[in-house]
Amino acid sequence: MSHFLKILLFVFLSSKLISQNCNDLLVPDSIYKPTEQKKVPGKVMTTNLKNGGKVQLISVGGKYVLKITPNEKLGFVESGPLEIKSGSKSFFVKNATLYDIKEQNAYFLIDVMINYIGTLKDDGITSILFNTKFESKMQKEDVSNIKKMSRCFYELHKK
Repeated sequence: MSHFLKILLFVFLSSKLISQNCNDLLVPDSIYKPTEQKKVPGKVMTTNLKNGGKVQLISVGGKYVLKITPNEKLGFVESGPLEIKSGSKSFFVKNATLYDIKEQNAYFLIDVMINYIGTLKDDGITSILFNTKFESKMQKEDVSNIKKMSRCFYELHKK
């Protein structure tokens, strides 16, 4: 019986440590929403990409935003169709805007649902395709890091 209690205690403490680490990754911050032309408070979880870009999951007032800063030139058009590939699955945005197109830190802001974050926790982001011709592929390590971040974010926000 004592051995069983030790195992149970170990599992309980391990889960607490894991969830605490996820809580530490969720940082209070504000995000500028260009469509609303204002900053809104939220909580942000970030993973940096090997090429200097980053992927962020943001919780803003019970809604979720995916911010992708690819750190690559994706053409000269500010808006168009965006396909986010996760292995064999794809998430389509009919008319996505690439904000700050002239800057090195150009980014996409995409409103997402928690079930899509569930897809990211399982499959990550393998590439993004903008305007059906400009593709940015993620390295294996980046895909793995996106999965880990998404798993933490998902566990903290699922209902």
